[in-house]
Amino acid sequence: MTAGKMVLTLWATGTLLTITPWTATAGDQPQPSATDKMVRDTKDAVEATKQYTIQQKEAFQKAIQNELNEMQVKIADLQKKTSAASVEARAEMQKAIQDLEKQKDEARKKLDEVNASTSSAWSKLKDGMNTAVADLKKSYKEAVSKLP
Repeated sequence: MTAGKMVLTLWATGTLLTITPWTATAGDQPQPSATDKMVRDTKDAVEATKQYTIQQKEAFQKAIQNELNEMQVKIADLQKKTSAASVEARAEMQKAIQDLEKQKDEARKKLDEVNASTSSAWSKLKDGMNTAVADLKKSYKEAVSKLP
């Protein structure tokens, strides 16, 4: 009898195991697991962050390019004003203009580095770029203050 109960139990268990998968209808779609949903959400978040970073980089590049263009116009204007200055002032102003041109070129090189950088690496270059532009503006103000 014990063997009979064992066979009956095995048979019942086997039947239950084979019935369970068959309870779903053929038209039902399997529900994504919590892990699948988490992976999908993480991928979406990474992609959104990547796109945001690209947008921030492009906006930064455009703003810096505009500032460098403005500084070029100001330097050209300063050169015109220098020609009307006295001989002593002219020599000093020409030196200041050369320094401004050098700083502007260095800032433009840094901008080229930002342009060539990856989306994730540009933020490391951002502070150096901001410092270079700030130094350029400061030098320009100092040069203008020396005008007669």
